[in-house]
Amino acid sequence: MADVGAHERELAMEALDAHRRTGRLERDEHATRCASASTATSRSELDALFTDLPEPHPAYPGPPPGRDRAVAAGPVDAPAAPELPELVAPGGAAIARHAGLISLLTPAVAAVLFAVSGGRFPWIFILVPVVLAAVAWISHREGQ
Repeated sequence: MADVGAHERELAMEALDAHRRTGRLERDEHATRCASASTATSRSELDALFTDLPEPHPAYPGPPPGRDRAVAAGPVDAPAAPELPELVAPGGAAIARHAGLISLLTPAVAAVLFAVSGGRFPWIFILVPVVLAAVAWISHREGQ
């Protein structure tokens, strides 16, 4: 049984996020699987979260489960598999993760810009609802 760390659990949750964005997982199912992934202690527990899902599956670094036993028993004739790249979250995911902070800072930034301009550009406050609407739309699209 291969032990997993925080990095492998994060990879699994990123793959689950991808399935949520494509509509393969509903919000509740996604939350349940992410909760299971966050407490998983072995790759078999993480792999069980993807048995009914197509690709993408997490691309774990290092040897697959059971390979350490084969190496201990003797040399392996099969060539080593190339290291697969990790899943990369799209740019909108970063905005969705920080939506609360962006929403909190937007009015403050508008007020500072208004003050720096000497009050000459009161229309700067129109940008507040525009930014908040854009962040809400991106967050909704990313399934956060």
